[in-house]
Amino acid sequence: MDRHFDEELQSVKKTLLEVAAMVEDSIMRALDAMKRKNVKAAEKVFEIDHEIDQKEITIEEQCIELIARHQPVGADLRFLVGVIKINNDLERMGDHAVNIATQVSYLADKPRIKNVSNIWSMAREVKEMLKMSVQSFMDNNVEKAQQVCERDNVVDEMRDEIIRILLTHMIEDPEKIGAAIPLLLVAKNLERIADLSTNICEDVIYIAQARVIKHHAEEK
Repeated sequence: MDRHFDEELQSVKKTLLEVAAMVEDSIMRALDAMKRKNVKAAEKVFEIDHEIDQKEITIEEQCIELIARHQPVGADLRFLVGVIKINNDLERMGDHAVNIATQVSYLADKPRIKNVSNIWSMAREVKEMLKMSVQSFMDNNVEKAQQVCERDNVVDEMRDEIIRILLTHMIEDPEKIGAAIPLLLVAKNLERIADLSTNICEDVIYIAQARVIKHHAEEK
């Protein structure tokens, strides 16, 4: 019975990692479509999101069934609860990828705004945070999870800088408003993906060590 249960847990983990790979692919495609102003390429993101939504439902149902059938405690229960939360965070990341892809059609016929190249630096940082968060879950690596949590402030600072640059452009040249607003929305969605990557890492720490670090719970 215990061996069978362990196999079921590993199956859930495998499926969740498949979803994580789909989310990474979706975000990469959305950013690439935005960079190339390719509306057709952006449409693929919507297709992937539908698959992510379906898998989210499957994983949640599997976890609830395992909890009901085996009534796990301790580390196994933390794992299944953590998977449900991570599963939800990944699905929301897919939604943010869709939001980014949606902006491609608005940017397609707009002139590029100079001096916002740091939005691509922000995108690279966010993609690295997501990759590390998934790796920390796969390896049950608390140290790597902690590193991701500490990088969230860097992304927040990048977002603030992008907002300042774009607001300056809009004030100095109102004709750039049409191109600036979609970029503001892209920066907002990137920042949310970073937040959700941090959420995943907080759950990794909870699964591994039964520590709740979100909302500075340990300090309280």
